[in-house]
Amino acid sequence: MKQSFWELVTKYLSNEISEDDLNTLFVLLENNGDNKKAFDSIAKKWKETGDLKATTFNAEKAKHKVLSQIKTKPQESKLCFYETYQPVLKIAATVIILLGVYFAYNLLGFHETWKEFRTVNNEKLRVLLPDSSIVWLNENSVLSYNFSNPETRQIALKGEAFFDVARNEEKPFVVSSPNFTTTVLGTSFNIDSKGKKPSVSVIEGKVAVNKKESEQLYLLEKGDKAIYDIDSKKLSKEHTNGVENEMAWVDRKFIFDDTPLEKALEYLSQNYHVTFQLKNENLKNCYISGTFHKVSLKKILKLICTSLDGEYTITTNNLIAINGDGCEKKPEDTGNIYRLKTN
Repeated sequence: MKQSFWELVTKYLSNEISEDDLNTLFVLLENNGDNKKAFDSIAKKWKETGDLKATTFNAEKAKHKVLSQIKTKPQESKLCFYETYQPVLKIAATVIILLGVYFAYNLLGFHETWKEFRTVNNEKLRVLLPDSSIVWLNENSVLSYNFSNPETRQIALKGEAFFDVARNEEKPFVVSSPNFTTTVLGTSFNIDSKGKKPSVSVIEGKVAVNKKESEQLYLLEKGDKAIYDIDSKKLSKEHTNGVENEMAWVDRKFIFDDTPLEKALEYLSQNYHVTFQLKNENLKNCYISGTFHKVSLKKILKLICTSLDGEYTITTNNLIAINGDGCEKKPEDTGNIYRLKTN
């Protein structure tokens, strides 16, 4: 009957393993990453008791040990009762300790494990993490998390997600995305790792963003945005008025407060998957104010165009053209501001 992985580990830790069993253990560790991680973790714990010299499985040492055991002939000797049963007693003690470690390692979830969530087209997902942090995952995105590390809460993201992080100063929340790493203690922020200019936008609190494989780091506060340019491979920082609109894809809430028309249309474009075209350059001089919550794009455009005394037309490929005289830019101000009635 084949011995279990844990029986072999027990024999190895108690120095009572045969060359055949050592070879079997070697194969189990080399061919199974989970076994390797479990062994390393238990070996580390065992070392703390002073009974183990190595904290990880060393393949070369294992091979030498096998060879030495094969070449060495057993010597016959008369053993007293204690000497005869000493290996058995040592194994029994090892088993008891290993069972405790095994229980903590597996049943209490101390072993390293990643859990993953995925979304597809037109799908958004709300994820409640074990630390009570909440993540909204946008369409076509992948979120993975691993909280087994006692020093950090590890997150991996591909795509876009909004994070509302539960504060824990003893265990930072670290989000790794393809081009940069975001570290927080507790705050809310949006990460968009798609496209040619991935970004991090801070809604509340403070966030540290650093470019991968670089010492470049930015500390962001509310309204700040870090942007990574794929082409130039540079990370930059800017302050954004109306940063709440970065998370409009979550709750369909847009807040325009003296916002340039062009910027407002950019937010609408991102969330409704359309493209806008301004037929008159003077439209870029117009600023709008108003709040829209779960309002259709058609109604938003109707209100904007009515206030600007303009009109919009929808063409093929989701292209929306906006016509109108626009606003005259004056030296003493930034343009004309239009207050929109959103009720």
